[in-house]
Amino acid sequence: MQLNKTLNQTWMTLLVVSIFALSPTVVADDSRFKIAAGVFYSNSDTGMDVTNPLTGKTFELDFETDLELVESEFLPFIEISYWFNARHVIYFDWKQLHRDATNTNITVPYEFDHPDPDIDETYSVQLGAEITTTFNVDIARIGYGYDFYKDDKWDLIFTAGLHVMWLELGFEGEVGACLDNDCSIIDIAPNTVVFTDVTAPLPDLGLLAHYQFADSWSLTGHAQYFYIKIDNIKGELIDLSGGIEYNFEGKFAADLSYKYYKVTADIEGDHTTTNIHYGFHGPMLTLSYEF
Repeated sequence: MQLNKTLNQTWMTLLVVSIFALSPTVVADDSRFKIAAGVFYSNSDTGMDVTNPLTGKTFELDFETDLELVESEFLPFIEISYWFNARHVIYFDWKQLHRDATNTNITVPYEFDHPDPDIDETYSVQLGAEITTTFNVDIARIGYGYDFYKDDKWDLIFTAGLHVMWLELGFEGEVGACLDNDCSIIDIAPNTVVFTDVTAPLPDLGLLAHYQFADSWSLTGHAQYFYIKIDNIKGELIDLSGGIEYNFEGKFAADLSYKYYKVTADIEGDHTTTNIHYGFHGPMLTLSYEF
């Protein structure tokens, strides 16, 4: 598939850049590693466009309200970065959100097309149906940063990298399949997950800011954005955060920030477009160690 080929080429490019960056010819004496781990309290907002079979109108199916997925919970976060001199860094981070829930009484009927444009199938959920929804997201990010402005108080760092999202979206239970234009419903196999395992790559550009306003105290900021269209998939990413950091004796540091993250994906088929969006926001606590 062209999407997987593009993803593999992007990962290979980043690998080549990393190998060159870590080669002995460019490693300076002030090279250092930094490991950061923490949690953030996520308020999630997830949904997709579906059709009401009674009115024929499209509306947004809210996963938290309509499908009863948990809206707020703590999520893990980890980041590893390597500064191979005072100006250049490569980094990797990872976060995840795994949720599932069962709604025993669907209050609004809806129909949706299979998000894979190569599968021409429509599914229907009737009023009062019992549906189990699974929505799992793992987000990994790898990239390169260049500290283009540095003085006694400020660090401004340009970043370029790639977000990769592993999505698993499943509907189980009383789901019907439409076989003709009139959408006469037949039962599909019980406990069948309708849609799983989509990998969506999203490259990004960003800016990191660090301002030390007092001994051991700094303000931190982070902004990333990208829009991309590959074959039949169109996506947008917004990643923002801002906070305050306290440094313990130069090695340990703690950062308390507020994070906002939003991803949208439009998957275009022959006759329809499936719109899926995922986002979260909330406070985040990170502890880091540099060596």
